Amino acid sequence: MKGEAAGVALTTGAGVIWGTSFVAITVGLHYADPYLLLFERFLVASAAVFVFGAFRKTATVWRELRKPLVWGVGVVYTLAFLSQFVGQDMAGASLASLLSNLFVIFTPIVAYFVLKERPGVGAAAGVVMGVFGVLLVYSSSLSSGGSALGDLLLVGSALGYTTFIVVSKKLDISTLSGSFALVVVIAVESAPAALAGGPFSATSFVQPYGVAALLWLGIPCTVVALAMYTRGLSYTGAGQSAVLLLVEIIVGVGLSFFLLGESLTPLQWLGAIVIGLSILLSSGVTLVARRRPAGI
Repeated sequence: MKGEAAGVALTTGAGVIWGTSFVAITVGLHYADPYLLLFERFLVASAAVFVFGAFRKTATVWRELRKPLVWGVGVVYTLAFLSQFVGQDMAGASLASLLSNLFVIFTPIVAYFVLKERPGVGAAAGVVMGVFGVLLVYSSSLSSGGSALGDLLLVGSALGYTTFIVVSKKLDISTLSGSFALVVVIAVESAPAALAGGPFSATSFVQPYGVAALLWLGIPCTVVALAMYTRGLSYTGAGQSAVLLLVEIIVGVGLSFFLLGESLTPLQWLGAIVIGLSILLSSGVTLVARRRPAGI
């Protein structure tokens, strides 16, 4: 039980930290375009990885970086992050925290086809509810003059994260060293998109709020949270982990409201409630099944 309690604490802590990233991204977008901000985030994170790795993981991270597979999976992860950053730039932090976390709903369905994991009735019903919730949010964006394209990009980022999770599980590369190697890979693979926007700008590295946003995104929101989540996953199941990460949505939407003054329309709030219920339904059934004694 001690190990499971530690896993719950670590996973929940990672979710809280990741929930703060949406506000930090919005702050960072005041000083850099989404392509450059993504590159800068993972550049800072890569530096932190090797500082941390100097004590423990440098050799294994370099070994992971020599694997072509890691670079291939990194493409999927990089595209997912690009979709999130560009989508959030258009739609705002509140919708980003809501829609980019739809991977919790999508993952059981993709895992059914790729990993042969049966999602169960609850997970299937959760997907249907989740799609309905997304349609509510999307239709509200269309009717209120919001960014429908931004919403689509955020949903696309959730699909990208889903692909990454399933592929990583299938190929068994979800180790701490592999995760740290992916941080470096994303920094390298996001560089061309950042450079395509024009000459490199150091604005976000010299403005106080830009520096604070970058450091928070690069170290706590990437390196620390990733280490906590990877460690916690060794003690908890995938379904339980998904339930615990619901805190990311609560923190993201809450901070967006209190710190950024962002608010959702009534229809978007309804969609958010439907999506929240669908996530609980799709992942909560897995948690119950995991705790049920064998043979019942």
